[in-house]
Amino acid sequence: MDVAIFGAGVAGLMSAIALQARGHRCHIYERARQSQQMGMGFILVPEGINELRRFGVEVAGVPTLHYYCRNEAGEVLYEEIMPGGARSVRRADLIAGLVNALPSRDVITFDAALDGLEFSPAGDVVAARLVPGKQIQADLYVAADGGRSRARQTLFPEWPAREAQVMELVGIAACGRAIEWAGHNFNKFHAQGGGLAVGVVPVSKEQVVWYMQFDSRQFPPPAESADARRDFVTRLAGTWAHPIPLLLSLTDFSGVHLWRPVDTDVLPHFHQGNLALLGDAAHPLSPFTSQGVSSAIADAVALAKCVTAPQAVPESGIAEALAEYSAERRAQCAPFLAQGRVLAHDFLAPGSSVLLPIAQ
Repeated sequence: MDVAIFGAGVAGLMSAIALQARGHRCHIYERARQSQQMGMGFILVPEGINELRRFGVEVAGVPTLHYYCRNEAGEVLYEEIMPGGARSVRRADLIAGLVNALPSRDVITFDAALDGLEFSPAGDVVAARLVPGKQIQADLYVAADGGRSRARQTLFPEWPAREAQVMELVGIAACGRAIEWAGHNFNKFHAQGGGLAVGVVPVSKEQVVWYMQFDSRQFPPPAESADARRDFVTRLAGTWAHPIPLLLSLTDFSGVHLWRPVDTDVLPHFHQGNLALLGDAAHPLSPFTSQGVSSAIADAVALAKCVTAPQAVPESGIAEALAEYSAERRAQCAPFLAQGRVLAHDFLAPGSSVLLPIAQ
């Protein structure tokens, strides 16, 4: 079966790996080559790591053993053992591992964003249009095109996706002293008044990812410039405990990313006919859950399981296979969406929750 996949992020690459392992012919269409270098890093829960390794994807990163919640002065308010096997990973390292697990890099076409879909009267996709004007056809279409997915907007044009109140600024720095201080631990500093925190996560032997979560109503986000972002972060957390001032001084703020998450209810279904939605295109999760990447991996594995081998999926059976995928993954993701909202609500309150920010 010929499969067209839109998006070469974690969800798209993993779906190609899992579907090709079942004997399907996959091709990935990605908006820009630079997108594979975007992003900083994240915490991978054990379930996601186990699936990656099952498909031969090498997982680098740093084993993450403990979570420490601290106040602005660095005093530990709460600590918890991380789920066994959790790792903190640079996004670029995971993307490289996924690409290396593909049979060939020729399966990826860059500068080819999804522009639109053409449907049959029965609701199946009969062709996809790419931004350069090319039209492609496949048996199965997989939309892994991110939180502002063109495919999701096409299927659900009226579905509300509000900008979340809590936003994030994310940076990365090479800092040996911070790595030595953090060890194999995830640290998060909370402001006493609520609505502001800075996380510190070592993702390699050389680099640390830091991120600032902030209430955008209390702290309007900075302008789109390196200087504005540096001033914003320094004003709010520049005098907090070590290693935050040091990390900020070593950060190239031209690479700092402002993440504007969306807050949306779970979709009625993650498919239509021969089109499946994966990852953020199907269920943009709150960053408080730390489940976005692992859920994208689980989506890809579940999709491949439901589609099975090529000879077992006649054209008439694709919709039934995708309905099974949709039901399974909706049931898994709905609790994460609900927990993300609870964690965000607690974060905004004075004396905000200090519990481990990972949805279970």
